Amino acid sequence: MTTCRVTTWATLFMLAYGAEAVVPVEISHSSPRIQEYNDEDNKEGQRLALDLIDEVWNEAHAMIVENQMKASFYYNLRVKERFFKQGDLVLRKVEASGVGQKGKLAPSWEGPYKVKSAQERGSYKLEIMDGFEIPRTWPAQNLKTYYV
Repeated sequence: MTTCRVTTWATLFMLAYGAEAVVPVEISHSSPRIQEYNDEDNKEGQRLALDLIDEVWNEAHAMIVENQMKASFYYNLRVKERFFKQGDLVLRKVEASGVGQKGKLAPSWEGPYKVKSAQERGSYKLEIMDGFEIPRTWPAQNLKTYYV
């Protein structure tokens, strides 16, 4: 509760109550913060802190959004999108299809299948080599190219 979050540089207590918490050690062992305590100045400071709490929240939210954008940027640098054309031969993940053997020694991919058509957002309709269409669409992340 009193440790600064790296993403916002504010403690959870500060974000919730608008002021920093007094640690019990500071109360038992006199610190400059406790020695210089003045009740009226403290009440005025608390009123000011509560007036500014919205700014603290907005600043913390802006820092979180900035960190999320950085993380997604670096993630997207390494993502390789897969595109298939009609007629390409592909293998399908057994785990995604939910049929077949399961376990450590079972094959991870099944197929080959032929891409019948490309649907929107990287999903594909597949058909067995005999021409029988598989009922649902498959996302590109569950397919890989089959090299003959």
